[in-house]
Amino acid sequence: MKMAVRTYGTMAEAREAGWDELSPSWDLFHSADWLSLESEQTNLPPRFHLAGEEGCRPEAALAGFPLDEASEPWPFMRVDRTLAMLADRYGIPAPDGALAPERLLPSYLCGSRRVPDTLLLTAGYGGTDRRRAHTGELVAAAEEEARTQGSRSVAFLYVGEADPLREVLRERGYAEFPTARYATLHLPKPGFDAYLKTLPGVRRRKVVKERRLLDGSGLEYAVRPLTGDLIPELVPLMIKHGAKYGHAYTEEQLTRTLELHVRHCGSMLHACTARSADGVLRGFSAFVQRGSRLYLRQTGYDYDWLGKLPLYFELIFYRPIEYAAGAGVTAVDYAVESEQTKLSRGCTLEQRYGYLKLFDASRQAELEPLLEGIRSIQQPSPS
Repeated sequence: MKMAVRTYGTMAEAREAGWDELSPSWDLFHSADWLSLESEQTNLPPRFHLAGEEGCRPEAALAGFPLDEASEPWPFMRVDRTLAMLADRYGIPAPDGALAPERLLPSYLCGSRRVPDTLLLTAGYGGTDRRRAHTGELVAAAEEEARTQGSRSVAFLYVGEADPLREVLRERGYAEFPTARYATLHLPKPGFDAYLKTLPGVRRRKVVKERRLLDGSGLEYAVRPLTGDLIPELVPLMIKHGAKYGHAYTEEQLTRTLELHVRHCGSMLHACTARSADGVLRGFSAFVQRGSRLYLRQTGYDYDWLGKLPLYFELIFYRPIEYAAGAGVTAVDYAVESEQTKLSRGCTLEQRYGYLKLFDASRQAELEPLLEGIRSIQQPSPS
């Protein structure tokens, strides 16, 4: 039977065509709910590609997000910003003008948007050769769509180390380079005591000391569904947290982000809150549970009130771990950056790789010295 790739302009259409059947029960960032959320945040409409036999249910799927100079300059999304971030981090000079937006953009970002995670979804049946064939078909369809839209490049920015997609992309002429290391906290046994036993003795004692200090602070904790009525309390703390790390978020931006999370994540979205004795919110974390996995999404703190209290660790690590025990969760997703902090609390790191193809071969060649420099950097040991 003839194979075909169908491309849809909305997630509603892709969902009707069978997207949900391909999305793993534990994966958030390539689920229909999450991609619907992302569709409302991007300045250019995305595309959703589904591959399979004509007239049958799909066997593979890939999301594509066109990005241009007006798109949010997020370094984990726009390839010009991703490469600039890596060049700056490793002290590698970029060839003159090679990272100018007009050289790389418009670009067609494949996988998901604004998150350092790239998946091409395939059905769990059909065998390795069949899945590989569908993978190739979808990559080709993404390239064709990119050319149709006038894109200068196609990017898959955060492909997992063991993902068969890597070989397909290399064979199709994509340049490969390491982009980040993805942090996951695996919880093979439920309960906070079981988690503590996985930590080295010195770290275990420090965690116990931190929690004892917080016990004397008078803070009261709760995990509850994150609904719209909570948003006005969360946003001011998010603004303070962003300012601490050099981000100038506005109330309107963060309110809209949380409203979209509430709308599209629904009952999967929870807030872990910490309130002082007077009932005032002093810190929170927000996470989404997708099957057996938790995804930490937002956090914020009243730093003026906290002083040196280690509330960050309580809300980002310890309380979600306690929640996980009663929710059937076996892994907590911490994405990228802040590696030493995450390693210190028991996370493991997986290398992620970026893949880039420019349709102008001469401009691809101009980037090669920078990409070779990034490839040559010895990645630090995750232990």
